[in-house]
Amino acid sequence: MQVKTGRAVYIVTGTTLLTFLMVNRIGTIWILYPNVLIAVILFLYCFSQADEDISLLSSSAIFGLATVLMYVPMDWLFSRKVRLIFYLRSDFLPNVTTPIGIILNWVVFATLAAYCYQRLATVFQTRLADEPENPKLGFMGSAMLAAGLTGIGAAIGSVVIYALGASHLWIWNAAQVDHIPQILSVPVFVPLAFLLTFLLCPYFFGVTGSFLREQHTGVAGIRCGIFIGALQFLGFLLFYAWK
Repeated sequence: MQVKTGRAVYIVTGTTLLTFLMVNRIGTIWILYPNVLIAVILFLYCFSQADEDISLLSSSAIFGLATVLMYVPMDWLFSRKVRLIFYLRSDFLPNVTTPIGIILNWVVFATLAAYCYQRLATVFQTRLADEPENPKLGFMGSAMLAAGLTGIGAAIGSVVIYALGASHLWIWNAAQVDHIPQILSVPVFVPLAFLLTFLLCPYFFGVTGSFLREQHTGVAGIRCGIFIGALQFLGFLLFYAWK
């Protein structure tokens, strides 16, 4: 029986949550690698199949890689200079501020988020973009609905993932800045940054038939990586100044 792309995405989402639950219990960074391996195997299998969603998955993977490549230097700033976050574990690349196992899982996270947005936009487009009176409103409406759901999911997911890793992988607010409200040990500006970033998905990707010109997914990922890092850093500065 052929594995559909959507089913593979659901499986990877489940294994990601399971992985960080296990990290929370076991406390080793090496358990992050099987999740990346499962994602790569399933996605490569999907690429080899004739699936209607394969273009969405491939573009999402490009988006995820570009996003993380742009975000990692900003994370270096957070951890090395500002001391906003301190990583408790290193792996076979100890000179990299962020452990490579965490970076690879970030690529998986961003790929899942991009697939979610593009898939939802496609679904909503079939329902809204066929309005004969104003087709542009249908395209834009479907993109905004998809971005809203993706942003909410990314915000909730960031709280869950970062909270599960807090006891063994990282420490947020290592600089001990007062007056930073937290949700499950995660500074509130982190999920807010994820929410606002993915609400901008129509700007990152562009919208068919709209004033927002469609962009290559690599360009969309670069924009996303810059925005999420800048929003997190701006949120930190706002709370730092509010003493």
